[in-house]
Amino acid sequence: MFNAKIVKSDRGQTLILYALIVPLLVLFAGLAIDVGILYVTKAKLSTSVDGATLTGMKTLTQGQTTAAVLATDVFNANYGANPPTPAVTFPTDSYGDQQVKVTATANVHTLFMRYLPQWAVVPVSDTAVATRGKLIMSIVLDRSGSMTSDGGESALVSAVPTFVSMFSNSTDEVALLSFSSNARIDFPIGYNFITPISTAVSTMKFVGGTFGTGGTLPTSPNNTIGPPMAMADAQNNSVTVLPGQNVFKVLVYFTDGLMNASQDYFYCGGAGNNTKTLINYGGYDAGTNDVAILDPTCSPDVSDNNCTNESGHISQIATCTNGCPTGFQYSSSSSNVCKNQTGATVIGFTAQDPALIASPGNPVPFQRAYVTEETQYRAIQTAIAMRTETPIPTYIYTMGLGPDMAPSTQAFLAQLANDPSYSTFINTQPAGQFFPILSCPGSACTAELNSAFQVIASKILLRLTQ
Repeated sequence: MFNAKIVKSDRGQTLILYALIVPLLVLFAGLAIDVGILYVTKAKLSTSVDGATLTGMKTLTQGQTTAAVLATDVFNANYGANPPTPAVTFPTDSYGDQQVKVTATANVHTLFMRYLPQWAVVPVSDTAVATRGKLIMSIVLDRSGSMTSDGGESALVSAVPTFVSMFSNSTDEVALLSFSSNARIDFPIGYNFITPISTAVSTMKFVGGTFGTGGTLPTSPNNTIGPPMAMADAQNNSVTVLPGQNVFKVLVYFTDGLMNASQDYFYCGGAGNNTKTLINYGGYDAGTNDVAILDPTCSPDVSDNNCTNESGHISQIATCTNGCPTGFQYSSSSSNVCKNQTGATVIGFTAQDPALIASPGNPVPFQRAYVTEETQYRAIQTAIAMRTETPIPTYIYTMGLGPDMAPSTQAFLAQLANDPSYSTFINTQPAGQFFPILSCPGSACTAELNSAFQVIASKILLRLTQ
């Protein structure tokens, strides 16, 4: 009997404990539901402010007012029903780089926690900050004579101003270079570039050959009449970058032809003369073995009394036929044949390409095929050097215009860009992209080029934003 009474007493206690625990279980279950609601709200806020900051940054060139409106629209679309009003501001970081900051707070009305007055409404906040880094970019354009007939002239005049207007006059620095029989800097790298670059392209005269080489000149102190890719690299590297600053370096290279001309210093003054003469040589496409001798200081689209107009190319001094076995004229104001310090006639150039060094060996005869091979080798080495610069590598984007552009030329331009879709891609170096512009001439050509520039701009702006 005594034991039975104890059992009955235990049962009574269990009921009491159950009555006490059930409300607690319900409370914890309700708490879990409210916490879940808060978590979902926080996730929506995070997605919404992230999307808003990126949109604000991408549209910042349209002005802060427009950027704020578009950022808010994206925030509302991502959040869904009854979105809170986000605060969109435009601070700068310690480097002066532009930022877009979006902050939003949603007041969540709880279901179970509201029985505790202080938890009836719980504010949930989130903030996202996008920093737009500094763009350092050189644009290199082909202004050779063929650009007029194949539609490249009109396409560039339309596309380039739109492209540069996508970037910031006040925070980015951009240069414009161009080449035909020679290369030049049309606008040195700097701020406030949109108007002068647009004007330079609209007034550019397209005439002359295609000195589209990128070869390096380790013995050359002159960056104003050198190979265009090397000159572009020098422009980019002239900009001061602060330690830790978010910077993106870019080269955009456009051509309608094959790189087929190189540049070197030659001793041409004869026996005992140590004066070096800078000469461009090459410039002929397949179908001839001739090599043009060009004055790198003469522009074929600028009137200059010191330049001689031969065969329509103001900068062309002479033509090497069959490799120039008897030498070449080295000055437009003289009929002298280039002779070196020993008095021997100069009949070849010094190759950097190991394949040419192996055969036919240095000096290499002035023949079109050899010059073209050397030119492309130097350009590839320049591109590799730019992509592996430390601490900031250069991303390269190339465009090739013309319906008759050979597959080998397209593959070469893709190699310069380190395009991942080609077999020459080097996965340890920054990936760029090659854009073939083949619908030329005509309105489709302009549209295709504009589209390519738009894609490049999108890739640049995406990388500029952190």
